[in-house]
Order: sequence, then C-alpha cells, then structure tokens
Amino acid sequence: MLDLAKSVPGPPALPLVGNALLFMVNPKEQLKIVNQLLNKYGDYVKFWLGPDLNICVKNPADIRFLLTSNKVTQKGPVYEFFKSFVGHGILSGGKHWKAHRKIVMPSYNKKAVNLFSTVFNKEAEDLAKVLSQKDPHQTFNVYFDVVHCTTQSVCQTLMGLTKEESLNVARLREVMLETHNMYQLIHLKMTRWWLHIPIIYYLSGRKRIENKYIKMTEDLSSDILQKRKNALKHEVTDENSMNAVDRLILEGLDEKEIKLEVFTLFTTSQEASAKIVAGVLLFLAHLPEWQEKVYDEILATVGFTAEVTDEHLKNLHYLDMVYKEVLRYLAIGAMIQRSVEKEITINNGKITLPVKTSLVIPIHELHRDSRYWDEPNKVKPERFMPENVKKRDPNAFVPFSLGPMDCLGRVYATKLIKTIVVQVIRQLKLEADGTLEELELDIAISVKFAKGYNIRAKKRNNDATSA
Repeated sequence: MLDLAKSVPGPPALPLVGNALLFMVNPKEQLKIVNQLLNKYGDYVKFWLGPDLNICVKNPADIRFLLTSNKVTQKGPVYEFFKSFVGHGILSGGKHWKAHRKIVMPSYNKKAVNLFSTVFNKEAEDLAKVLSQKDPHQTFNVYFDVVHCTTQSVCQTLMGLTKEESLNVARLREVMLETHNMYQLIHLKMTRWWLHIPIIYYLSGRKRIENKYIKMTEDLSSDILQKRKNALKHEVTDENSMNAVDRLILEGLDEKEIKLEVFTLFTTSQEASAKIVAGVLLFLAHLPEWQEKVYDEILATVGFTAEVTDEHLKNLHYLDMVYKEVLRYLAIGAMIQRSVEKEITINNGKITLPVKTSLVIPIHELHRDSRYWDEPNKVKPERFMPENVKKRDPNAFVPFSLGPMDCLGRVYATKLIKTIVVQVIRQLKLEADGTLEELELDIAISVKFAKGYNIRAKKRNNDATSA
C-alpha cells in the first residue's frame, strides 16, 4: 500500500495521525479543505486519516470507470456511522446490501412507479392547496410543507399504507422534523475523530441523543411493518404492484433486518425528495423568467387540471433543466466513499489503487469544476440546454452516482418531484428576496440552504381553472 500510494500526490503526512489534523475543522469547512487539495495537487489526491489511505479522484472518466467496476462494490468506512440507524444493508453496504436491493428493486422500476401516479398527483394537489392558503405577503420555509407531501407519498406507495394508515404512523411527525438533526449528528460523529472514542461520545451527551433517534426510527419502522403484516393476512399480493415492505416480508428476512431496511427506504425517499422539491421551488421563486417558461410549458403540455403523466413529464424540458441544475448545485451526496476490493489502475495506467484503499468521489466539487461548468457557483438552468450538454463531458454530472450502488430511487424520485412541482406551479406564483448565490449553503452529508427554502406564494388567476 505504501509503495503504490507514492504514485499519488498529496500533502505530507505525520506519523500515526497522517493528515487528520488538516481535517480538524468545522464540518462545513472540510469540503473546502478537499477543494484546496484538489486545486493544489490535481484530479488525484491522497490523504491519510490515521492508518487509512484515502484517494480522492475528480477525473470524470475515471469516476465512471471506478463506480461501475466490479472491483469497487463496497461502501467506504464512513458509512459505518450510519449503521446504528440502518444496519448493514442497502444504504450502508455490507454483506446483505446486494441481496436486499435486489428484493426491493421491482418496486422502484418504471413499471411500478407508473402505478404510483395517482397518489403522487393527489398529494401534490393537496400541497398546492396548503400553499395557496398562505399569506401571499408572508415569507415561509416551504420545506416543511413539502416534506409532509413527500412523506405521505412514500407511505402510500413504497410502504404500502392506506391514506388513513399513513396519517397515523407512530412518531411520523417527529421523524419528519428530526431527520435533519439525526443526519447532522451522524455527520458530526463522522468528521470529529474524538467522537469516535466511545467514552468521549458518551460523556458528550451525544450517545443519549443517538439512542433517542434510534428508538424514534425503530418505533416508526415497527408500526409500518406491523400494519403491512396485518394487511397481508387478508390481501392478495400482485407482483407488479407489490410495495417494497411486502417484498421484504415475503422474502422471509429477519424482522430486525426488515425494520432497518424499512427505515432506510423511508428516509432516503421522503427526506431527499423533499430537499430537491424545495430546491426547485426556491430556484423558480428566484428566477421569475424561468418560472414563467416552466409555467407556460406546463399549460401547453399538461393543461390547467389534468393529472400529470409520464408522457407529460417527458415533454417538460424547461422543468427538467431547472431540476438538473438543482441536482448540480445542491448535491444529495456531497462526497461518496467506496472501498477498493481488488487492485485497479486509473489515470491511463499511472496510478494503481491498493486493496483496502478508501476511494473518495467529491461530487460537490465535480459539479462545480470550472472546466466543465461555466460560472459554476452561479445558478444557470440553461447549462442543461441540449446544445450546452453536448459540449460537456457527460461524466461531469453524476447526481445519482453510477454503477451497482447508484441511487435506487432515481426513477421514483424524479417522477414524484416533477409531479409536485407541476401541481404547485400551475396554481401558484412563487417569489423570493435576494439572489440564490447570496444564500449560505450548509454542506454535511448533502448540500442544502443553511437558512431554509424561504419563499412567498400567491394564487395565479387561471380563468380556465374556474371556468
């Protein structure tokens, strides 16, 4: 490992601690450190965190090659910090991730997601009604209304609950409000080495908070699981329309494993989707000319009252551009990490990654690399116009990762998010103060706006709606 590591540039490392002292900064600053290293050493940088060798790769072609390789099919060691909440499964990796992913995958494919269209539209309509009742002069954080919508959508589709059941899931509201804080706790423990020492973690009071969150998530998962077990006693299951929870139950998995995967599927679907929806609405509020383009396109393609279908979404090109710019600007995974299981060569044969190396892919930095993105720190949906996309390396945009461990819910999330935006924009005109670039970012596991997604909403005068 030491011999092979010599071929990769990086900062000088100290005995025992390596480069760990370099990263002993506020979690928000750690991505800046990675960016500085990449700027100094190039697209391939090594750094040691104690005895662990990390190699950061920002070359787009090698990113695709590595993420799609069968030599790099395990999550990296940072995902250990998720395991208290989600176990060794789909999100965190481990020996069961591939088998569990295969079980639930049919509930995320295009055929299954098409069956969710009615639920998506109904919940999106309800969200538009809630937003239409807001004071048009009052600014509010739209995320909290959106997350209720995405949560209800997930409960009634992937979780297989009825509307009544989904409104009465144990500790549901608490989970919706506390999920962000839970992820913040995970990231804090992940990035501050002294919290890795159990006694310090315990004495800091954070172990007690972690236990509170674990109990909260377990109560929610247990309730969903019990509801579906009861339903399966008298329901006839259909393979094509079966929800993800039923697939796990009928596969005969251990109940504890099922609960952990239920929460994994729940939180990665409703929380991440809510952030992206809120991001799209905020972008449109700040970009009135793009909001009108999207609005006019919606009326021409979908109309004032029709249910949003897949065919409609395929033809909403302006919406797709704004959606992709949100994914670029607000990466759902700021950095991802994989473990190298077999030696693999990159950089045209100049670098060989040793076994047990931690591979780091800096998605946030890749999505802001000026070699591929004109004025990368500005919000410009037009960068996704076809003529601009053709000029850019296609591997410079990887919002859902790549390969066998890519985002399981990308098809599901895309349809849910776009359906919600269509239902909201055709009923409401959104406004916001200042510019998007002035808004402070909070970068932890994902990238989001530090002070929320603050907009105003007022009803549009749609004569055809009332006619």
